[in-house]
Order: sequence, then structure tokens, then C-alpha cells
Amino acid sequence: MAATITATARNQIVYALIQESVQAGTKPYLAVGIGPGTSSATDVALFEESGSRTMGSALYQTTTVTSGDTYSWVGTYTSPSTQTLTNLGLFQAQGTPVQGQLAQQVTSNSQSYILPTNYNAWPTSYPYDVQVSSEVMTVVSGDYYQTLYVLRGQNNSTSLTTIPASTWITQSDTSMFVKTDFTGLSLNAGDQIVFTINVQFQ
Repeated sequence: MAATITATARNQIVYALIQESVQAGTKPYLAVGIGPGTSSATDVALFEESGSRTMGSALYQTTTVTSGDTYSWVGTYTSPSTQTLTNLGLFQAQGTPVQGQLAQQVTSNSQSYILPTNYNAWPTSYPYDVQVSSEVMTVVSGDYYQTLYVLRGQNNSTSLTTIPASTWITQSDTSMFVKTDFTGLSLNAGDQIVFTINVQFQ
């Protein structure tokens, strides 16, 4: 039996998202990524997040029902360098995630460790989740030298058979609530673009 979210509930969901930011004294932030990948509901971070997060404004919009069923974020992004954007997300926190690259290829879907290029940059308080390509892994410990030990295929993601060396690893900060990917958008340093991101609840 299928259920439908009522018009009132859609409005309440949008209201709750906006009020959470108001009560925390912050506004939602836009972050952009420059790595390859297709967004999934299982994702916990962007594909290779780039630069600082941008503050914007959130408001109600009505797409289908009159009570306001759409969360709309509007803000201006200024590119800090020449880059091609491939994905973006909305976050409830401004912080910058820890990132690195695989120093060595993952060779099976049961491999229980990864080797990051910047081991000493990663937290030593466990556990925490990371995005590696389309897979989410939970880091459960480290050897204090070069190896992070992980649980594979977390958050209902698929454990990948191979992941190439140099693939980016991005830590989840648990505040991402919207993510999308698109054909590359090429920007030069100083270019500005106004993003309007609408999330409709149906």
C-alpha cells in the first residue's frame, strides 16, 4: 500500500528544515565538488569537495500545493580558481571536511583497510564515515602510521570490487541534506554564479 505525504506535512518538513538553521543561528551552506560520480541517497559527502562553503538564504516556495511544498536555497558562489564543478550539496554546517586520496588501489570488495595519502590529517577519534567514490565506509581504527581500517558498504551503499589509486576520500560531517551531480560546469577564477536550488516534497 502506497502512502502520500499530505500538503500540510510537506509544509511542515520545509518549515522544520528552515527553522533548524534559524535556531542554530546559521544559514544553510552550499559546497561544490570537482570529482566524478553519480549522486545517491546513500552518499554522506561530495565527490572531492572544493573550496569554502558559501552561505545562502532559504525560503518557502510553492510548486504544487499552496501551503509551500518546496525548500528553496539561493546564493552566489565565487570560484576561487579555474575549475570544473561536477557536483554540489547543501549543508547545515560551514566546516571543511578532511580529505585525501587513496595511496593504493582497493582490490576487492572485502578489503578491510585503506591507505590515505595524508594519514596524519585524519581524526583518531573513531568511528566516522567517509565517501570513497560511490561507496561509504566507516573508519573504525588506524595503525598510527599509514592504514585506516574500515567497514565496507555502509549506509546501504555497495561495496566496490575495485577503487583506483588517487580516488578521493572525503569525511562525512553529518550535515549534508541535499546532493546532486551534473555535466561539468567550467569556471575561471573570480567567476560568479547564482545558484537556486529547489527541493520539492511530493
